[in-house]
Amino acid sequence: MGSIGFAAAVSAAVLSVSVCLSTVGAPALASTQAGVTAFQQGKYEEAKKLLEPEAEKNDPAAMFALGKMYASGTGVEKDLEKAADYFRRASELGHAEAQQSLGSALMLGDGIEQDMIEALKWFIVSARAGNQSAATYGGNVAKFMSRQMQLEARTKATEWQKAFDEKQKKDGQ
Repeated sequence: MGSIGFAAAVSAAVLSVSVCLSTVGAPALASTQAGVTAFQQGKYEEAKKLLEPEAEKNDPAAMFALGKMYASGTGVEKDLEKAADYFRRASELGHAEAQQSLGSALMLGDGIEQDMIEALKWFIVSARAGNQSAATYGGNVAKFMSRQMQLEARTKATEWQKAFDEKQKKDGQ
């Protein structure tokens, strides 16, 4: 990826982290925002120190930011397996950008076993949350899949969303 492509990817990651910060509590918000700010300023060690504790507290925005850092090797040693794990954890918590990143990792087999059905599932889930890029990715991936595989991915996406919505309702969110 060229420097312009990387800069755009980082800017998109930072923007999506900022957007998601409105869904976390005030203390987590402050630490995660401070971590994102440190990252933007090139203070990668500080960013990592601020984001890791929030990720351990299940802050999906912090997990996503760390996943992007590990996926690109920005401020940390590149580790696609660790990146995929952060994306998976944030995805399960409903983070739409992480869902797209997890879909991409699954599609390519980057740090995780390649699984086209799971990849399409996460693109669908992310797209349903309003992520237009994920909708585009999903449409492109689906072109290379059988109707049966597409149906399986859609069914899995619907089942995941239903379980997620029920959990959110139960947790009072």
